[in-house]
Amino acid sequence: MPGLKINRSVAVFWVAAAFMLTACAGPWTAAPDQLSEPQWSITSPEGWMHLSTQESEMLSKDGPYLEYILVQSRPLTQGFRFTSQKLSPDMLPHEAAQVIADNMRSDPLIRQLRLLACEPATVGGHAGFRLTYSYQDPHGVPTKTIYYGVILTNQFFNLRYTAAQRYYFDKELPAFNQVVDSLRFVIDLKS
Repeated sequence: MPGLKINRSVAVFWVAAAFMLTACAGPWTAAPDQLSEPQWSITSPEGWMHLSTQESEMLSKDGPYLEYILVQSRPLTQGFRFTSQKLSPDMLPHEAAQVIADNMRSDPLIRQLRLLACEPATVGGHAGFRLTYSYQDPHGVPTKTIYYGVILTNQFFNLRYTAAQRYYFDKELPAFNQVVDSLRFVIDLKS
């Protein structure tokens, strides 16, 4: 029965999401007004939760399986997980965007990737790029992401928003746009 298969897939997704949310509940805390690292700072959306990991800072309002904002900074010498490609300080923004898109296309957890837009963007006052793409997550849930990236001397900084395409993406997009507008680089990483 086709309807039963869809319902079973949705049920499996929600059971997995509930399990992961309860498993991750411990480290999540109320997001501080300002979130910062030595190189950057952002203003957190009001009422969102925060999770700090060794590799990134994550914000979510209703849970990371529904929507999240991810902030990362990584050395340019670090290869990407699925392609081993690396960024370099002399790359133009559209070249860096291609490296990111190639890595996403190689990610086995991203199904039916559709690159909707690849355009120049100002990221914290620096020339960068903005990717918009959609895909299906491993549970078949249609998902959409806006991904900002910028090369800063010896680091790559990215800020992205990912949400279930139905309902959640549009609902929390204004909060993400406010985070993007609040981004400040604390030190000039170009010098």
